[in-house]
Amino acid sequence: MRNPESFDPLKIGRFTVIRVHYEYPNEFPEEKLFIVLRHAVEKGDPVCHCIKPTSRTDRFEVDPRLLRGVILYPANQLPFFYRRTIVDPNNPLKISHSLLEREAGLGRFKIEGVMPEDFRTKLVEAIKQSFVLEPKNKKYLMECSANVGRRAIH
Repeated sequence: MRNPESFDPLKIGRFTVIRVHYEYPNEFPEEKLFIVLRHAVEKGDPVCHCIKPTSRTDRFEVDPRLLRGVILYPANQLPFFYRRTIVDPNNPLKISHSLLEREAGLGRFKIEGVMPEDFRTKLVEAIKQSFVLEPKNKKYLMECSANVGRRAIH
């Protein structure tokens, strides 16, 4: 991974795919891919609203109802998705800018690319079709995909 000399999280644009060293609770820390939806200020701290794509597609592929609420990319359709990958709006995450800055300083952050132009349309459709998302989460994700809502930075 490369270490940007001058790193500013706000320069990470909408629908940019980033690779960052991240640790989920009770999991081994490792590099993970995230799709940036927007930046906002939460409790005084800047954060990056993201969705984490997954290459663990089995559970989605056995239930057609789940597939309607996600975006499926075949392996290598996009240069940063080497395996069959699902973008599930029900897998959102907020990453603090301070974590991104720290990981960039350690050389554990990289911009992999940007989602295709039709991504926003597909994301909105997946959000609408999802039967597992609660209404308040649908609203939050629709705001993120449209880049509106309280305290959005950009």
